[in-house]
Amino acid sequence: MNATLRQLEAFALAYRLGSLTRAAAEMHLTQSAVSLLVRQLEEQWQARLFDRTTRALNPTPAADEAIVWVERILGELRGLANHMRGLGDKSIGRVAFAVTAGVASALMPRVLKRFRNAHPAIRIQMLDVGADQLIPKILSGEAEFSIGTVENDNPDIALETLISDRLSAIAPRDGTFETRAEMSWDDLRRYATISVPQGTSIRHLIDTALAADGRVFTPALETSLLNTALSMTAHGLGVSVLPAYLVPMLQFPDLVAVPLVDPVVRRNLSLITRSGRSLSAASRSFVEVAKAVIVGA
Repeated sequence: MNATLRQLEAFALAYRLGSLTRAAAEMHLTQSAVSLLVRQLEEQWQARLFDRTTRALNPTPAADEAIVWVERILGELRGLANHMRGLGDKSIGRVAFAVTAGVASALMPRVLKRFRNAHPAIRIQMLDVGADQLIPKILSGEAEFSIGTVENDNPDIALETLISDRLSAIAPRDGTFETRAEMSWDDLRRYATISVPQGTSIRHLIDTALAADGRVFTPALETSLLNTALSMTAHGLGVSVLPAYLVPMLQFPDLVAVPLVDPVVRRNLSLITRSGRSLSAASRSFVEVAKAVIVGA
């Protein structure tokens, strides 16, 4: 006999919540009913999934292996449900998508405002996540698409470039800085700089490009949050090194971005979707608006 959806849901909830009682509450069932569903699954798979005590529910190694597959199956089903709910109607439905914090702050307010004006009945769920979660949120079914920067070698994921922008030196307007058409990385060394730490995608691009010429980038200040870097720049603490599209001009109207050259370092902002899977009508409408706003930014 194949495992049922209810059995898989019971197992996944019990695993995540660490309690049959809490899993039962989530499923609106009795604790004994959830316990039976888990036992049935153990019998079908011939593997013990939990070590039960009076105080704890501890997953076994078999459960640790199984949860990866079960979450993937349930994620696929959630994605299918989201897809079908808004499949044919652009005026209603739900859009669930993931973005990085920088994109959420710099670009999404304008996109959301235009979209809400055009489609007020569509519900929107924006997941503000780290870049490493942009793809997992799609694969789990929590998000129908993502917008951000990723390096992708997953055949289940498709990328569409929205912007290919150069990294720029970002500083307050002072009467001279904004007159520059561009700035070399060597010229940048005359300024105190602010950037993201090593291990982030932007810093990896910088370090890799400069290492090709035997150079090293050493910022005076580092912060993981792009808005923090821009705020420090606005207060005169240094020149931020970021893509120009990540500067929200309404929030930082006195900052100006000067493209960096020698070398030119590009960073792509992409629409990230599931390969071979069409977006719902509501999500297609949202993507159309996002493209119009972002590409025209």
